[in-house]
Amino acid sequence: MRLRIFVFLIIGVGTGSLVGGASARADELEEARRDWQTGRYARALERLEALEPADPGEAARIALQKADCLRSMGRVDEAVEGLDARVQAAGEEPDAEVLGMLAELQFQRGQWDAADDLVARALEADTLCRRARWVAALLHDARGEAKEALEAYRWFIRDFNARNKEARRDPDALILIGQAAQRYYRATARGEDLAQSLNDVINELYEGALRVDPRAWQAAWLQGELFFDGYQQGNARRELNRALLINPSAAEVLVTLGRIDLDNYALSDGRSKAESALEINPSYAPALVLLADLNISDERFTDALEASKKAVALNPRDQDALARLAASYQLLVQPIGVAAAEAAALRDNPRPVAFYEALGDRLADRRKYHPAERAFLEAMAADPAAAGPKVGLGMLYMQIGREPEARALFDTAFDADPFNVRADNMMKVLDHMASYEAIETDHYIVLVDPTQDLLLGRYMADYLEKVHPELVERFGFEPPGKTSIQIMKDHEKFSGRTTALPFIPTVGACTGKVVALASPAATRQAFNWARVLTHEVAHVITLQQTNFNIPHWYTEALAVESEGGPRPQAWNKILVDRVPKRDLLDLETINLGFIRPREPDERQLAYCQAQLYARYMVERFGEGALADLLEAYRLGMTTKEAVESTFGVPVEDFEEGYLAHLDAVVETIRTRVEDEESVSFSRLLLDTRKEPENAELNAKVAYEYFARRDYKSARPYAEKALELEPHQPLASYVMARVMMLIGDEAKALDLLRPAVDEDRPNERVVDLLAELTMKDGDLEEAARLYELARRDDPLNSKWLAGLARVHLRQGDVDAFLGDLARLAENDPDDLSVRKVLAERHLAREDFEQAVRWAEECLYIDVNDVTAHAVLGDAYAGLGRHAEAAREFEVALGLEPEDPDALKAKREKALAAAGIDGPAESPEGETEAPEGETEVSGPGQK
Repeated sequence: MRLRIFVFLIIGVGTGSLVGGASARADELEEARRDWQTGRYARALERLEALEPADPGEAARIALQKADCLRSMGRVDEAVEGLDARVQAAGEEPDAEVLGMLAELQFQRGQWDAADDLVARALEADTLCRRARWVAALLHDARGEAKEALEAYRWFIRDFNARNKEARRDPDALILIGQAAQRYYRATARGEDLAQSLNDVINELYEGALRVDPRAWQAAWLQGELFFDGYQQGNARRELNRALLINPSAAEVLVTLGRIDLDNYALSDGRSKAESALEINPSYAPALVLLADLNISDERFTDALEASKKAVALNPRDQDALARLAASYQLLVQPIGVAAAEAAALRDNPRPVAFYEALGDRLADRRKYHPAERAFLEAMAADPAAAGPKVGLGMLYMQIGREPEARALFDTAFDADPFNVRADNMMKVLDHMASYEAIETDHYIVLVDPTQDLLLGRYMADYLEKVHPELVERFGFEPPGKTSIQIMKDHEKFSGRTTALPFIPTVGACTGKVVALASPAATRQAFNWARVLTHEVAHVITLQQTNFNIPHWYTEALAVESEGGPRPQAWNKILVDRVPKRDLLDLETINLGFIRPREPDERQLAYCQAQLYARYMVERFGEGALADLLEAYRLGMTTKEAVESTFGVPVEDFEEGYLAHLDAVVETIRTRVEDEESVSFSRLLLDTRKEPENAELNAKVAYEYFARRDYKSARPYAEKALELEPHQPLASYVMARVMMLIGDEAKALDLLRPAVDEDRPNERVVDLLAELTMKDGDLEEAARLYELARRDDPLNSKWLAGLARVHLRQGDVDAFLGDLARLAENDPDDLSVRKVLAERHLAREDFEQAVRWAEECLYIDVNDVTAHAVLGDAYAGLGRHAEAAREFEVALGLEPEDPDALKAKREKALAAAGIDGPAESPEGETEAPEGETEVSGPGQK
């Protein structure tokens, strides 16, 4: 749904009646118009107020231009007063244009009866008054009088044909005719006829207006609106920026640009534009409607309600404002408010298509699928020919996995409106997905491209059924029906499937009913798809469990917790940097960190803080805290209400305790050398000159010279540091490295040993000392040093890898495998370490562990032949011969180096399982002889 903006753009007199006038008064009026057109509203008003009209016609022109200036500044009441005074002064012969503009303003304020009366009086004075006829058309439209509105819009096309020469010289007339023609053609034309008609509106009318008056920014803006309505954002931005170059103070243009930001979830940018528009024109209702939409997308529903109420106060009959009011009440679970807003829309219009379409859009954005579906269906019933509600409902059906119904809607919408790029994009996605195959299990339907991902789909299906009971038990809720898991062939198709946009910065997305993933086969870097699936299915459960009331941050917190594993080091670095400075998100701002981060690392900060909120709640309020908060959200509470109701403390106290929790977390984090804040070399040299007796500064300069391979310059600084502070760690490290360069490793060891601080060991010192100690053959001491380093930083892969090397050389296989397991936990996407673990456990005949790690290999690369072969051997070792045969069969389909050996293993496994013939292949099932066990593939029951 695109925001309907009723536009009142013309002034009382076309430029044709002003240009060419010799009088200074006419020149001054033209200068005032120029100031208004270029956004200098106050200056234009000042010029006009200084003029004394010479006759009633000039008085009318001045009054009209004053009203335009006042309205552009949000001073609508003053504009009405001024025009009303002009009508009173004119007596029995009022100016039709003045009456028409007064009718516009009354319509804009929701005073329809007054607008009706003024339109009638204007047309009595001049039956060809375009402004009055425009307001008459808008009144019919707003009341749902479609036939009458259509005829009223059609009048403008006939008028253009009848008064063509005059109209083509008047930019205001062309702009007004363009708007009427656009509405007429959208209601009556279809397919290519509509596309051609809208192109004519652009080229003949809007561009025609700009040819006559290059300052007619309204024409460029309306073109931008038209393109935006068809989801052609590039063309829309071009025209909107063109308009803004002419008039930087056009609130209308800023709001449309803000709506593009909203579509792209650039919420802070959109908010800035809405606020700028309101600074220019505080009475511009579409800016308040945009602000409400931004607050809804940001899950600030109370703020959305306030913005909606302000918009409704400006015009109680505005369908767009009423739709946001209803949406805000719905999201705050206030059904009486929803009913009142809907009743207000229906009171004025029995077929309020704009109200229902906008309501559906806003609710669908927040995954309120049932009320959103109802709204779209009501909109379609109100106007069966309109494309917008069909596209909205089609997108909703895509989100909940009803693709065939979505396709029918997109087809119909695009046939009606070929300008609609979003419908076209979704049809292309659905065309692509038509050849996908479904793999169905008890709880999931996995949809894959069979030419690329059939094997992946089967293993995903198997994994989903494996993890399903764990997640259901964790959250105490099982979604009804089967969840659709859709593996898109590449990232572009994934982005199109998810948002109808060409790119989104993730590989997985969840609507609460459907999970979409970009196929690992098409990504540049392998990733652990099982971990991603766990995360997304956790979203499915918590979203449905709370009737989609759970805020973004909390569903992410629970999804991250469901993944397991240690906190990423990148998050530790962010915490160390931001927590002491209190440069953090809180419960009011954390959602925006996910949706549209302001800084490069803010999305990661949001994920990290969300998880830590969850851990803080458990630590402070007990194990049931997470489930209790879920229940509060299910009941429709806001975050403030949910926190205070669930935990019995004010939200301020909750936040204060959370900050203390973060402080405690940071105390446990050791800053690693790669995360140290860098200081420029020139700054170091300058500081050292100021403090030449500072051992730490001398050591840092020595290290920087060494890093630059200027060993000659490094040595004196290191020596001076050691002279000032014997055994200074960084200086000892630099001197040890210098000694190694000349082959004196013994001297290096002598320098490093006393530099180790047993309470707080320097990372560089202990790393180099442990390496040299291991090389020197003292494996016990090397292991002690790595353990010493691990004490401060237990999850650092550097120390785990060092220990693994030591334990391998010591022959301590159990310790070695434990080290590798911890390394694997640190990096869920590391295939190589998992393969080593699988093969090592298989060699030890620890078949359960071999199965575990071989499966984890497949979670990263399902096409890895070695992993399938190891998994087959491990299954065989456990006596699970049918499953072993299946793995050998899969491996044979992946072009192994030694197919004969795999065939022999397969035959042996089949014989042991009592199966004649081949096991199930990735391409399909084979029937087992009657009475014998059948080999089932992943995801098959």
